[in-house]
Amino acid sequence: MENVLEKRSLGAKVRKLRTAQGISQRQLALMTGISRSYLWKIETGTADIGIDVLIKIARALDTQVCELIEF
Repeated sequence: MENVLEKRSLGAKVRKLRTAQGISQRQLALMTGISRSYLWKIETGTADIGIDVLIKIARALDTQVCELIEF
């Protein structure tokens, strides 16, 4: 699997922001239109993530994409 460390870092940042804002995985999934299982994979660093999904997550968490992918 390529880019394992980067995917884990991205997932950890998403999880940290989500929990800091008191948002559940289910809520964030509903806010972004992605499945909770896909969100779980993103947060654990096991999913490939496209730019469209990354933008949706960043907007839902009121942050910028660059903050999520700064490694």
